[in-house]
Amino acid sequence: MEGFDDAGLFFSDNFGDEQQSAGQVNLKAVKRKFKEFLRQFHEGNFNYKYRDALKRQYNLRQNWLEINIEDLASFDENLADKLYKQPTEHLPVFEEAAKEVADEITAPRPEGEEHMEDIQILLNSDAIPTSLRNVKSEQVSRLVKIPGIVVSASGIRAKAIQMSIQCRSCRTVVPNLPVRPGLDGYVLPRKCNTEQAGRPKCPLDPYFIMPDKCSCVDFQVLKLQELNDSIPQGEMPRHLQLYVDRYLCERVVPGNRVIILGVFSIKKVSKSKRGGGGKEKSIVGVRAPYMRVVGIQVDNGGAGKSITTSATPEDEDLFRRLAASPDIYERLAKSIAPSIFGSADIKKAITCLLFGGSRKRMPDGLTRRGDINMLLLGDPGTAKSQL
Repeated sequence: MEGFDDAGLFFSDNFGDEQQSAGQVNLKAVKRKFKEFLRQFHEGNFNYKYRDALKRQYNLRQNWLEINIEDLASFDENLADKLYKQPTEHLPVFEEAAKEVADEITAPRPEGEEHMEDIQILLNSDAIPTSLRNVKSEQVSRLVKIPGIVVSASGIRAKAIQMSIQCRSCRTVVPNLPVRPGLDGYVLPRKCNTEQAGRPKCPLDPYFIMPDKCSCVDFQVLKLQELNDSIPQGEMPRHLQLYVDRYLCERVVPGNRVIILGVFSIKKVSKSKRGGGGKEKSIVGVRAPYMRVVGIQVDNGGAGKSITTSATPEDEDLFRRLAASPDIYERLAKSIAPSIFGSADIKKAITCLLFGGSRKRMPDGLTRRGDINMLLLGDPGTAKSQL
């Protein structure tokens, strides 16, 4: 299970070579099947769907490819099952296969573009989403599809995917150490294994990271809240932390209704040590869940959702007539949550909140923002959350 093998324990196994080589052979066979899928999969009109998509994405300078899991299952059901049950091992292999296929079908390339960039595989599925409350421990390290609302988003940060470390004492460099994706970090070795005659042993914890020799990617942390219609009566909504990286960053903003496809993962839980200067200590055997996202679908349909279609001249004429009507304020307020009786003043305040205000600069130099905030206080069961 993810996250339980990150302890600072390092050893050598002289009898594990056979098992490791067998695993490498298996991944090579899986990689070959992924390449066959990208090259050969076609739909009813005999267009090579993903091969053409790779060419199109390369011409657009977009180094990502969206894969439908049902397409993969129709091509090779066992391959899709492996990707569903072991995405952490097979998704990097899939991305390597996509990079090699893109390298083949775009050759020869112009001068200066000989190097092929890494390609991110984004997944989508037609499966029925699972409620956030129904995601349990047996689904750790598997692909899970859940709906929800994004309630917060962090800024863009950088995470190393490969890094080099150096010993402070003997200056030995250990290059290109792979770092797993997700919110778990990398545990530096506590001892230097370099042995030089005539030199004292290196002290404990000698390694430091060399930032200029690290390969990094962008990542963002989102907070997902379960949908209102799936919350049992009288209970608080539950939340789940989301990890998105590379081309999935800044795809959504707080307030978007989304359907997330990702790897249900776990990370270490830390607590502050009392009297220890505020240092955090990891709790052994306890892990907090989060989702490593591999696909996002933004839900723009349904009542109250935004639409992307442009307004027709008839719509613009209707908007102008509505704006000119003297009772437009009351009409808009009545259209907010019509299923909730009363609360006229609250609905008028929400109307002002939705439209916002204008930024004003007063004669004395004081600036008033146009942003409107609203605080609702009241007894339980008075539809505050629904409003």
